[in-house]
Amino acid sequence: MKWDEDAQALTRLGMMSDWQEFQGFDARKVMKEIEPFKDDWKRYNPNKPNNRWGLSVTSIDGGLSGIPDLTSLKNYEQETGIVVNNQDIVVPTKVWTQSEELSRLLLPWERWITRCHFLRMDRGGFFPDHFDINKHDSSYDEIRLTAFVNVNEYHFKWLYDDKIVKCNNGSLWYFNGNKRHCVFSTKDDMIIIVICLHWDKDLFHYMLDNGICS
Repeated sequence: MKWDEDAQALTRLGMMSDWQEFQGFDARKVMKEIEPFKDDWKRYNPNKPNNRWGLSVTSIDGGLSGIPDLTSLKNYEQETGIVVNNQDIVVPTKVWTQSEELSRLLLPWERWITRCHFLRMDRGGFFPDHFDINKHDSSYDEIRLTAFVNVNEYHFKWLYDDKIVKCNNGSLWYFNGNKRHCVFSTKDDMIIIVICLHWDKDLFHYMLDNGICS
């Protein structure tokens, strides 16, 4: 059997912490930078109405339509016959290119970034228990980062493996999305960034060298 260095690195990551912090960012500055795009938020996964909204950082064509990057890619394929995967959603939008602090945050990860968007959860918005795992393409692996932009401990709850995660604005985290988690908001304008990263052994080495150890 051929030894796959990328798969081996992913196995090693899975044996480490489920949460790892990395260099953060100025959350207030990011909030200011996205103000010009206040009319570009699109309903997140509109086939499942919920008080969730997305703002594309990458898309399939660099546009801000949210199609298909803010929809269910499985539903999009069923409706159109067009197969789109996270690794196809790589073109930076104006939200990325015109936002200095956001660009600074993403720059170290740029070579691995695929599907990426702001996620705004207004009052009552939620994601029920789920796993962020690639169920359909065993030839491709990815991990996820989340950046907390505008949240607080009273109105934004992230439950991970039945434990409440402490979320601080301006912090950037890898989390093991293969484990069960749910998120909900009791107030408008709770905002995070979801960053999907194509996995390879070089990403693993970068994470080892740059993780924050308290």
